[in-house]
Amino acid sequence: MIIAQQKRKENIAEYLIYMYQIEDMIRASEFDIDIIDQRIISGFDQPYSVKRDMREWYLSLIQMMKDNGVEQKGHIPLLQSILEEVDNLHIRILNRKEDTEYTGLYEKAKPAIEELRVKSGDNNVSDVELGLNGLYGLLILRLKQRTLNPETEKAFGYIGEWLAGLSLRFRKLEQGESEI
Repeated sequence: MIIAQQKRKENIAEYLIYMYQIEDMIRASEFDIDIIDQRIISGFDQPYSVKRDMREWYLSLIQMMKDNGVEQKGHIPLLQSILEEVDNLHIRILNRKEDTEYTGLYEKAKPAIEELRVKSGDNNVSDVELGLNGLYGLLILRLKQRTLNPETEKAFGYIGEWLAGLSLRFRKLEQGESEI
């Protein structure tokens, strides 16, 4: 909850990837709040009231996942909605053709995104979702201490730079610093 709130304010792509990780952690804990309490919540050096709020936050996520049938895979509607907002911003920026810096970041990442599209076999997934899924997969590989070839690392670097640029524009839009 604490980390999610911070990431939500700072970087929407990191927030979404973090929340994907939280959903998977809830699945791995078999939707058992006591396991989550023991493995995660108890590790935070916070007062009882904060830990109670964290427990309630996890319980609400557990309920949302169950209510929306994403116990095995998929994401809660809240995350899907945010993903759609980010994707819509991406499309608006590209259609306006005024932000050449952003377009350049996207063009560098596009070959890697297309490769992810081929590997996923799903042509109905947006570029933003593919990029996020790819970076989440990279996170999992790193947690498993798997090594990647330099070309793959470079490709994910481009995707990361593009999504960081998109996240910056999303934050500025949300804070009223930009109109797109």
